[in-house]
Amino acid sequence: MKKIVSLLLSTAILFSPSACSEGKAEQNDFIKNTQIESTLQKSDNEELNHVAVTDKKNLIVYFSRMGNTEYPQEIDASTSASIVIDKDTFGTTEYVARIIQESVGGDIHMIQTQSTYSYDFNELRNINHKEMDTNFLPPIVESDLNIEQYDTIFIGYPVWASDVPQAVLSFLNEYDLTGKTVVPFCTHDGYGAGRSYDTIKEVSHATIFKDGIAIQSEDILSSKNSVIEWLTDINMIEQKNKQTAITIKVGDNILNGVIYDTALAQEIKNKFPLTISMVGYGNREYYGSVDFYPENVEGGQKTFENGDITYCEAHHNMAIFYSQTDNPILSVDVIPIGKVTSDLSIFENIGNKEEITFSLAE
Repeated sequence: MKKIVSLLLSTAILFSPSACSEGKAEQNDFIKNTQIESTLQKSDNEELNHVAVTDKKNLIVYFSRMGNTEYPQEIDASTSASIVIDKDTFGTTEYVARIIQESVGGDIHMIQTQSTYSYDFNELRNINHKEMDTNFLPPIVESDLNIEQYDTIFIGYPVWASDVPQAVLSFLNEYDLTGKTVVPFCTHDGYGAGRSYDTIKEVSHATIFKDGIAIQSEDILSSKNSVIEWLTDINMIEQKNKQTAITIKVGDNILNGVIYDTALAQEIKNKFPLTISMVGYGNREYYGSVDFYPENVEGGQKTFENGDITYCEAHHNMAIFYSQTDNPILSVDVIPIGKVTSDLSIFENIGNKEEITFSLAE
């Protein structure tokens, strides 16, 4: 079952300093306890349908009011611009940062100022304007971040007064991004990215500066597809090639699935219809040996998702994983070649040994 998210938005934070720079603040009513399905959490049978273009290391850096503001105890999650996922609270910019991390991989790092900002909107606006007018760079918390190990740096922030918050400039002043690829992303309350991209491009001294994305705060929870399209457009991810529909026969049961258009998967698909004697193991999978040796066995991982159909070179077998995706650590590498898309509960009610046949769908 997909995990449920509560979106709790209030004018206390939705009024961004960028809106005030235009001479007015938006008068949006806050949304209470709107129940939606999380775009950060995939369902048990959902497959990530894109892959990172490069294996170079990515860093997603973000600055957010959440994490840099000390709210009074009487101001709780219901009066803040926050997204609550399984009791964890995220700011809107962090939410986008996590979508990016999920899509391209890499590490995530929050810019934290040594002094917290005021929770009061008017005070925050005045502080931000003063910092900008005096070119003050607020000191940021020291960390063990080693910027040298990263090739691409994503930089995220809320747009304040049509520009980046000064704390982002503090980060760029402290870390040398010469020779790096820099990618900006931002959240805003209706006025767009302003001049923030130009500021980051100038201050970062990036060798490659890619087009950014600006997401309106009220659209954050429906932004995942837009973020993925943007990452595809700037060649940070690519959509997986088409999948081929297959059937998986388990006893008298016929399940639906797909086989990927990878070299290994196509090798195995050429053996279809393929019947394998599979045995249950650990209440999480059925596996069985195959009588051929594929050639395209590069890659591999020690994790799985429920529904994964995999090949394991070390054990020379194929497996179907159906449970325990919340603890998916394996002792050997497996290579996903496809996915069961039907209900997986059948595997909890069959015998310990089954003849399982993989065929192309008619």
